[in-house]
Amino acid sequence: MSQKGTSKKGAGWRAKGVGPADHDTRGKTAHQRLRRLDQFLMALDPGRLRQTGVVVDLGYGRVPITTVEWFKRLQEIEPRVRMVGVERDPDRVAAAQPMSEPGLVFRRGDFQLPLGDDEPVVMMRAMNVLRQYEQDAALAAHEQMLAQMAIGGLLAEGTCDPPGRIMVVQILRKGTDGQPSSVGLLFARSFHGVFEPTDFQAVLPKHLIHRMQPGEPIATFFSAWSRAAARTRSVAEFGQKQFFVAAAEALATEISGIETRRAWLRNGWLLWRDAPYP
Repeated sequence: MSQKGTSKKGAGWRAKGVGPADHDTRGKTAHQRLRRLDQFLMALDPGRLRQTGVVVDLGYGRVPITTVEWFKRLQEIEPRVRMVGVERDPDRVAAAQPMSEPGLVFRRGDFQLPLGDDEPVVMMRAMNVLRQYEQDAALAAHEQMLAQMAIGGLLAEGTCDPPGRIMVVQILRKGTDGQPSSVGLLFARSFHGVFEPTDFQAVLPKHLIHRMQPGEPIATFFSAWSRAAARTRSVAEFGQKQFFVAAAEALATEISGIETRRAWLRNGWLLWRDAPYP
C-alpha cells in the first residue's frame, strides 16, 4: 500500500499526502478470517455505523472475501451502510468488481483513500497490511488514515494468523482535535487449541512487536498475563473459554485498563484500554 497508483478523479477527490513507501502484500485470505474483529467493532460502537459516511476495508487481498462478509454483517444492523473496498493492485480491483452490489464498491487506492468529499469515513479496517513496514512508517500510516476520517471515526489496524484464530488489533479513534486517540489494544482468539498468552506475541502490530524488551510496558503486560494464566490453569479443566476468562480476570488485578466485561471475554475478546500508544 502506498501513494503510488492513487488517481485523482474530479475536484472532489482528496489531494495526495506524504505516505510510506510501496510494499505489496501477499493478499492471502480465508472465509471468516476476520469475523471476530467484525463482531467486536459492532459491539464496541454500534452507533458509529448510523453516522453519515462510509466504511472502508483497506487492503482486502486477492479476493475480497472478508470485505463482503463484513458488509453483510454490517447490513444486519444498518441496512443503509456504504462500504468501499480499497486495494492498490489494479488486477485485484478488477477481479473484485463482479462482487460489487448496492452499497458495496471496490476502488484502486492506498493510504491516500480514493474517496470523495461526500464520503467521510466512520470506520476503517486495515488488517495485515503494515507488517512489512518500519515502525515509524506504520505510525505515519495511522496518522494518514485517521486524517481522512470523520471526527470520532474508528480505525482497526493489526495482524492475525492465516485462519484468523488469533489476532492483535490496535483500535484508534479520531479525536475532536483531529489527533489519534487510542481506544485500546484488542487481543482476540478462537477457543480451538490450548490458550497461551504468548501466542499473541507473533501477531503484535508493527509499532509494538519490536518493543518486546525488558522494561517495556508490552513486555510487562505479557509477563503478567503469563503469571495470571499459570495461576488459573486448573480452570482449563472446564474448557479453554473458561480458562481465557479466568486468566483475564486475574490479569486485571495486576495490569490497569483490562476490560473485564464477561460477555466480551467469553467471545474471546480481551481489550487492554491502557496499552501504550504509540
